[in-house]
Amino acid sequence: MSDFRSAYFRDPKIKDPIYDLSLPFADYILQYQTIIDRSRLDSNPNRELALQANLPFELRPDPDTAKRIKYGALLVHGLFDSPFIMRDVGEQLKKQGILVRAILLPGHGTVPGALLNSTYQQWMQAITYGVHTLKQEVDKLLLVGLSTGGGLSVYHALMNANIEALILFSPAFKINSLIDFSANWHRCISWAWEKAKWGYIAPEEADYAKYTSFPYNSVYQVYQLIQAIKKLSQTRTLSCPVLMGLTWEDKIVKASTAIHQFRRWPNEKNRLILYSKDPKRYLEKRIISRNAIYPEMNISSIAHAAIPVSPTNSHYGMHGDWPLASHIDPSHYQYASLDKIDELFYSYLYRVGLVRLRHRRLTFNPDFDFLASQINEFIACL
Repeated sequence: MSDFRSAYFRDPKIKDPIYDLSLPFADYILQYQTIIDRSRLDSNPNRELALQANLPFELRPDPDTAKRIKYGALLVHGLFDSPFIMRDVGEQLKKQGILVRAILLPGHGTVPGALLNSTYQQWMQAITYGVHTLKQEVDKLLLVGLSTGGGLSVYHALMNANIEALILFSPAFKINSLIDFSANWHRCISWAWEKAKWGYIAPEEADYAKYTSFPYNSVYQVYQLIQAIKKLSQTRTLSCPVLMGLTWEDKIVKASTAIHQFRRWPNEKNRLILYSKDPKRYLEKRIISRNAIYPEMNISSIAHAAIPVSPTNSHYGMHGDWPLASHIDPSHYQYASLDKIDELFYSYLYRVGLVRLRHRRLTFNPDFDFLASQINEFIACL
């Protein structure tokens, strides 16, 4: 599967059902069920799990025929992820009587090659579809986004006045990378060397709920989105309430940039939950510092995508079915916020005996219950 010419690394040219705003959400899910079922290349044992993890989903609150549902929440996953990463937060919102829907961003849910030609404008169109259809059933709407999904949510809210509030986890306002993504430079050589389109090609796509391999175009699209947000922020500000969850040790996006962006937004209801292994002290009452170190679990920092994931998550939790989930084994593993380079570096140190424990990326948030309580309080104050 590592052969870049395989079906994993070719664009399947999917026609995403996001342009017909009259399409019922149930039919949107059914169309993606067909698309994913035809496109996935998983081994048989994981095929049904993969289908369910990557599908858009809806969570309806307990029936109340006496009144219309007041709030709806549209969940927007991050780059390389699937709607599954937002399910734990979705369940919490459902408990608050909110109608929850999670969309699938174009290029995701099938094979990594689908990201070769995806654009952030297509991702924005998916949000436009989700917002339009959800507004048919609710009075007020929340956007809930992780990473790239957070950036997309902010862009939509800056462009439209139809959003009641935002909930953002590790929002992408600056990529934390030494690589310059300001130009689509890889296209200059990829005509002669097709492999140059790819930033990373995994030996196998072992995680049925997200991509491991990725083409440079996908990260370039995030860069383009960030530039669009910067330009729009010069003339517009975000007035709706915002709840943000962020980790200072984030290896994917720049935490300091997200904090700076947060402090520019004026709403007094705004709250930022900041995880750090060396808790930062801010005089601003809107910023809540949370310790990221759990010595008894060998957790030394919170990872980028772990923030909205519960320890009880069926895939990434303490007893999750993914082999690389943080099953918490303090005698063998140290868990932290790591990127691919960190993982390779610590693997080498372990092999040569310079560190006692193997290092793995933390896959869930040990402070999820507190996060859930803050989400509930935030919604109660709207």
